[in-house]
Amino acid sequence: MIINGTKIGKGLSPYIIAEMSGNHLNSLDSALELMEASARAGVNAFKLQTYSANTLTINCLREEYIVRAGPWNGRTLHDLYSQGHTPNEWLKPLFQLAKELNLTLFSTPFGIKEVDILEGFDVPVYKVASFEITYTQLLKKIASTNKPVIFSTGLASIEEISKAIQVLQDNGSGSIAMLKCTTSYPANSKDLNLNTINFFENKYQIPVGFSDHTLGVNSAIAAAGAGACIFEKHIKLDKDISSVDSSFALPVSKLPEYISSIREATISMGVIQDGPCDSEKQYLKYRRSIVAAQNLFKGDIITKDKIVIVRPNIGLAPEFLDSILGKKVIKDLEFGQGITVESLDI
Repeated sequence: MIINGTKIGKGLSPYIIAEMSGNHLNSLDSALELMEASARAGVNAFKLQTYSANTLTINCLREEYIVRAGPWNGRTLHDLYSQGHTPNEWLKPLFQLAKELNLTLFSTPFGIKEVDILEGFDVPVYKVASFEITYTQLLKKIASTNKPVIFSTGLASIEEISKAIQVLQDNGSGSIAMLKCTTSYPANSKDLNLNTINFFENKYQIPVGFSDHTLGVNSAIAAAGAGACIFEKHIKLDKDISSVDSSFALPVSKLPEYISSIREATISMGVIQDGPCDSEKQYLKYRRSIVAAQNLFKGDIITKDKIVIVRPNIGLAPEFLDSILGKKVIKDLEFGQGITVESLDI
């Protein structure tokens, strides 16, 4: 996948997305401040969510419309989404700032008309939220833009994931990537099942990342070890204790450490190693080798009492011990000098 000229995939530098979601304190200035801080931290992209409460639900007080879990327990869906949505009139200044910061900005649309709105800003990629993976009409609309698509897998079965990919491909989407996601807020380590990342990569042959709803950085480091190449993290201003997703979002002051930890973990995975790496080669000289245990003279016969296997590596390797016993020395050797092929009659 390529987004705004940045190549994304296994073995490449991790692509890190700062997710604002509803953590803007209902203030455009706060949203702009959060984007600026994310850019300074070194993220590759900043992501919004584009919807209105009426895009997602209806204003109904029936029990089915009241959240009974997580940080939003007791709130109606309509009330929650009314607080969390990013007003469409903010999009122009947000995209303008992103351009000034040379920062990729894109969004998760939650409805058909929201895709049209975002197309007006020529977003380079679309995100599909985990809850929307079965919203076939939305997938078709996003695919019709021919833009790259990243989707989250939270709640989804393998069958649903495969269907979503097929719908996107059949309707003209650009390249596709997926994020292993656990739809829990915050997510517990025991529920992450990060081994699925490698499974997804092998099964679908597309870039696979991690949508991180955990607290801290440990799970992201583990995801890097599992092969994730995209990381999405909810962030907030340090002062934010009231936004809809603030309870599980990362304070933006901690974002640089989060990014550096992921990048270091990714680098540490490296490639399949055969032999010493460059920094190790200087220590090859400290392997054991066969050396003279006393002064040896031309014509002496090699016996076990005349040699020793010690560091450093200046003679034949220990594996050749049996093959040189009984051989004649053909030049004088000092105590501690390495026994080599050139010093024996072989």
